[in-house]
Amino acid sequence: MKYLFYVSALGVAIAVGFGKGILQRSALRAILAWGAVAVGIVFGLFPPIVGTFSDAATEAKFNRGAAFTVLIPVGGVRQIDSTDLECRDIAGHAVICRGSNEMIKTVMAQSNHHNLLLHTRLITHSLYDITALESAPRIMLPHIPALGEKARIIFFHVPAAWTGFFAYIVTMLYSILYLRRKKEEYDIIALSSASIGTLFTALAYASGAVWAKFNWGHFFNWDSRELSVLLLLAIYAAYFVLRSNVKGDMRKRVAATYAVVAAVAAVFLIFIVPRITISLHPGSRDDVNIGPILSPEQDALDLTKAMVFSIMLAGITLFFTWMLNVVARYNRYRYHQLGSET
Repeated sequence: MKYLFYVSALGVAIAVGFGKGILQRSALRAILAWGAVAVGIVFGLFPPIVGTFSDAATEAKFNRGAAFTVLIPVGGVRQIDSTDLECRDIAGHAVICRGSNEMIKTVMAQSNHHNLLLHTRLITHSLYDITALESAPRIMLPHIPALGEKARIIFFHVPAAWTGFFAYIVTMLYSILYLRRKKEEYDIIALSSASIGTLFTALAYASGAVWAKFNWGHFFNWDSRELSVLLLLAIYAAYFVLRSNVKGDMRKRVAATYAVVAAVAAVFLIFIVPRITISLHPGSRDDVNIGPILSPEQDALDLTKAMVFSIMLAGITLFFTWMLNVVARYNRYRYHQLGSET
């Protein structure tokens, strides 16, 4: 089902983004782009991440003593004494939860009317300390093992990386069109797409570096995917240098030819190199796990997170097409009205 979300989201985004032509203004494109990104940010950042007591035990292996939020269904608690409860989570696992007498009274008073979020700390595998509680909201994001709150980066880092790559493919396609038809607007769109793609690739690299600092201890880890993205940025930096140093109409032909070769290199660097080398990222040669986004396992990324991810994926893709429209029209104006070379 989650693959259907991905494909549908991308299909709608590409159809709306390119439907009226890149150089044509479209209010629908702008509204949907800004709206989808806003919705994706809200649902990616604010709903609580919740799990089960089994998830809490697993998380404690990586971060002993860390707080963990467990979802308790209505009627899922039974009082044992003034400081202990039997708590049954949404998956049916039962453990002993310990808290102050006042906390126990509050939990019992609310448990028969609301789903509860218990903020807990593991003492033993069958004993947890309750640190706080709240009523469960309507929208929650299920826990991804070993990621916890850091899983929220998925909603921003992956769409940015995808959009950077997609922009380079758009650059290649319009470069091919320019080589075949020699229409000025194709070269303008190719240049504009390459500049925006480089921006998104840099954002993906920066967000990945921040995540790596919190997960692996360093911003840069000499990982094959990190090196691949740096090399990709260097390849497209060379594209802009090439355009700046070759003069006349030859510049456009040379740049278009280079863009086609660079896109082939992008496919190799993004999809092949990280999978044939040993890497810290999911899907490397020594890792059977391909990550929660693409994993066929149902619990790797549940449908709630898949839906939020799909909204953000469509939103960032649409945002790219909106930016491409603005930048390409500006470059066309600068070239035709101001006489500046693009």
